Amino acid sequence: MSEKLLLMTPGPTEVDPRVIKAMIRPSIYHYDQEFISLYDETEELLRKVFQTENDIIMLPGSGRTGIESAALSFVERNERVLAITTGTFGNWFIEILKVHGADVVPLSFPKGGRINMDEVKRILEEDKKIAAIAMVHNETSTAAIYSKDVEELGEMSKKFDKIFMVDTISSMGGANVPVDKWNIDVCITGAQKALGGLPGVSIVSVSQRAWEKVLKRNVIKSFTLDLLRWKLMWVKKERGGLLIRGRRSFPVIPPTHLILVLNEALKIILDEGLENRFRKHIEAAEEMRLLGKEIGLELFPEEELASPTVTAFKVPEVLTGKQIRQVMREDYSILVAGGMDELSEKIIRVGHMGYTANKDFVRRTAIALEGTLYKLGFRKR
Repeated sequence: MSEKLLLMTPGPTEVDPRVIKAMIRPSIYHYDQEFISLYDETEELLRKVFQTENDIIMLPGSGRTGIESAALSFVERNERVLAITTGTFGNWFIEILKVHGADVVPLSFPKGGRINMDEVKRILEEDKKIAAIAMVHNETSTAAIYSKDVEELGEMSKKFDKIFMVDTISSMGGANVPVDKWNIDVCITGAQKALGGLPGVSIVSVSQRAWEKVLKRNVIKSFTLDLLRWKLMWVKKERGGLLIRGRRSFPVIPPTHLILVLNEALKIILDEGLENRFRKHIEAAEEMRLLGKEIGLELFPEEELASPTVTAFKVPEVLTGKQIRQVMREDYSILVAGGMDELSEKIIRVGHMGYTANKDFVRRTAIALEGTLYKLGFRKR
């Protein structure tokens, strides 16, 4: 592990040196007042990035931990959920919901394709038993983003009185996700992608409407993952927490050093300013797409859906994604990602999120990609 590789992957990704420096300190006791103050500050910083007044919960684990906690906390067994998918991560959301007993109504669209909102509306109007809606904002597996659809679905969820759960794991911090404006009841993300932190912290924001639903049940469904325990044990009284032990208690031990890292990463975002941060990601993505096309690669998906945090290119027919990734790593010390499932060898994915949303990193990657294709015998037509 001595070789320094540039991570141009769609997460985990490179982090700012300030972030690494933040965690270089001795072990921390999670009930030390200094840490609790920093933890509370991190919640407030997250509220600013999420653009929300909702409660924020930080769980030890990956982004998928947050999805699982949301699924078991806010959906009852046999309760119906409309789950919209356009890729692998949308499919995983469906699998997680099913594991926890949800009656899932899957609505699948082509991978990297558009969502038919008329079809979504028709189902919501016809099926009165649907209690929640779930979808992915930025489908990392296809490099497609669905901001307009999330905004429209937020309006529908409010109109039809449905809990709206959104996976923003690869967009939060790199794309505009105004949680309150979009009526997102449960917004899930992870620290290790566009937020610029390290793996190990899952983050969930919870609306008052979602809390009201979960407080109606008196059964704890998981000792570790049920978010109701955070409402009962950790959320401050002035924010509606119940504090059943008479004081604030963590339901699970927080990953102290990773919270330090996240705190610093969030300060970097807010020092930069949200608008500047989002613009930087858009510009890096535009540069990556432009340079990729100049060396003869075709975009996936269509450009109008192209994500600001990850770009996908179709693998030329004469090559495999594995060949490209191997030469990029061995000859240029750059890691890019392949596709997933049936797209495994058909696309390559380049992440430009957080610290790597930078034109210098993008250009270095494009030069390496051009050299790789040349070495593998590909010539632009």
